[in-house]
Amino acid sequence: MHIETAADLVQRAYDGKLGNRLHMSLDLDGAQAYLLKDKTLVIPGTNELSDWGKFNFDVSNGDSGRVWHAGFLRHAQIVYPFAKAGAAKRVIGHSLGAASAQIVACSLGLPAMCLASPRPLRGKTRFRGEHRVVSLCRFDDAVCYLPFSFLKFRHVGKVHWISPHEPQSEGSHRIADYLRALAQGKTKPKLPETLFA
Repeated sequence: MHIETAADLVQRAYDGKLGNRLHMSLDLDGAQAYLLKDKTLVIPGTNELSDWGKFNFDVSNGDSGRVWHAGFLRHAQIVYPFAKAGAAKRVIGHSLGAASAQIVACSLGLPAMCLASPRPLRGKTRFRGEHRVVSLCRFDDAVCYLPFSFLKFRHVGKVHWISPHEPQSEGSHRIADYLRALAQGKTKPKLPETLFA
């Protein structure tokens, strides 16, 4: 699957336009996820005002044997049973959904593509299978730097940073902004041709 295809699926999830690709969906306690017929799990990000207080700002510790951002962990705990019951084979997430995707993918041993992801995990100890998680972040997207570095949180897996030709002070976090940056910018390290091979 190409990165553009993954981003398009997230955009379709936000727009409610997954059509006949959709197998089943979850909308529970502020968390949404969509399982496609090909077993791709799509997790969109913040799309409700309540997400900010419930998931995005709670940086206390989770209780999973790892020190997860507690709000992102809470979101992932809602999505995890849905993904497991649906036998998901791969995960795509954006923003809050990307943070959740990193946790769900590591917990189920699945590959994941995470777009515009914040940092969900504190600590340097790596997961077995963490190499299957890829995050794509823009240098000018402030969300990708949260929680702040002094709290010692990090992304899970490998991070590819996009340097767009024209960085933006605003409007750099949407899926459309990522697609535009991919088309015009440079990525370090170089992105793989396809995902989930």
